[in-house]
Amino acid sequence: MTATPDPVEVGASEYRHDEGKKGATRGKSRDVETSLKARVLETEDTKIHNGIKDVLGGLEADLRREIESFHSEIAKGRDLFQRELNNVLLRVDEMGGDLAL
Repeated sequence: MTATPDPVEVGASEYRHDEGKKGATRGKSRDVETSLKARVLETEDTKIHNGIKDVLGGLEADLRREIESFHSEIAKGRDLFQRELNNVLLRVDEMGGDLAL
């Protein structure tokens, strides 16, 4: 006599086997989803980082132009002050010569 397996047990065993496959597939799907989310976040972070770098680069260029402009204005002021000081010293010299006569 051949023994016939109990259909309920075979069905239950096959069901658990299918559930195991589904669980593995779900696990892989979650891994892929997690990986994709991480890539999206990295891409977004990179875009934000590059945007910040661009803005800071523009601000740096603006600041450099302003500093150069201030240096130029300071040089003009220094030159004007030097000319005026020389004029005053010349007058003082002339007054000293007039006083000596």
